[in-house]
Amino acid sequence: MVETTTDPVGKHLSPAAPLLPLAGARRRAAPAPGARAAVALASAAAIALGGVTARAQQPARDPVAAEALFKAARALVDKGDFAAGCPKFEASLALNPSASTMINIARCHEHEGKLATAWHDYHRALVLNRETAGEQRRRGLEELAKKGLAALEPRVPKLRVVVEGAPPGVEVQRDGTPLPAAALGEALPIDPGEHEIRASAPGHQPETRSVTLKEGETATVELTLRPAPASAPAAPPASAPAAPGEAAGGGVPAWAWISGAAGLALVGASVGFLLDDLSAIDALRGNCREAPGGTYCNPGYDYAADNARKNRDLALFVGLGGAGLVALGVATFGIVRAGGEDQAAPARAAVVTPWIGPSGAGAGISGSF
Repeated sequence: MVETTTDPVGKHLSPAAPLLPLAGARRRAAPAPGARAAVALASAAAIALGGVTARAQQPARDPVAAEALFKAARALVDKGDFAAGCPKFEASLALNPSASTMINIARCHEHEGKLATAWHDYHRALVLNRETAGEQRRRGLEELAKKGLAALEPRVPKLRVVVEGAPPGVEVQRDGTPLPAAALGEALPIDPGEHEIRASAPGHQPETRSVTLKEGETATVELTLRPAPASAPAAPPASAPAAPGEAAGGGVPAWAWISGAAGLALVGASVGFLLDDLSAIDALRGNCREAPGGTYCNPGYDYAADNARKNRDLALFVGLGGAGLVALGVATFGIVRAGGEDQAAPARAAVVTPWIGPSGAGAGISGSF
């Protein structure tokens, strides 16, 4: 996209302005055959399903909508309406990340008093700025982000958490978020305001502390976990009625077997479509050949029908195989969990028999449940 201004930080820049009216630096987003055994089939389906999932998780890119949201946000913030404008900057960033949008978001968080969050935003802006188009604009945005960081650094509070004589298995949470063991004893940036620190460990009494930090303050919270007092063994709980979907008296719930049977049936069906796909490919190779100038097929051969069958069967193989793997995973979870809860339960056996026919495929399951 062609930049709308030669000024790297946009129009009407004022050093004292609470939010910079930056023009968005937008960038355009850059526009399996034969199975030897069921294990090979499951692996192929899992790889295909993983690729589809990865593509589905990629954020949608819409530079045009992002630019419109950016301009709307800038207009609202220029009027002092941060509550309405800042969420639009967030939406613009989600549609098309850019350093200028990230800097505006940092200024929004700074306006809200979330200094550590704004400090993090400026660092993200420096990373995004590596892909900003135009050397002059890139240098301008980099200088702007570094100035914001320099001004913000002395204002950001820091909190150090120390657990005296930390016992094995200690877990520390800061505002409900786990704090890694390597972070203990380090002064970490945090937003001003009240925060809750909680530490726990097996065989010890948990301890919770609250602390309120002001701008530029560094505080230390020390926690000491004391061993839990010995108590009499609890009486075994009364047996509760089996929940819906679970076998009477405990054991593997019925839904796990149903899910497993459905998963096997789906995987079996996908095998059938894979075989039909291979058949279509063989027909295409037997009746058509590559020659200079294009592909030529035998007279009277319906190339379109077999080609459509090949494409359809491949899609069904991937879709049904992926769904079958998900169902099998759910069934495995249910069976493993039941096995961990009832070690004394009698062993259960199941026999799975896949079948393939001329027009379909599936699987049967039998045994003692």
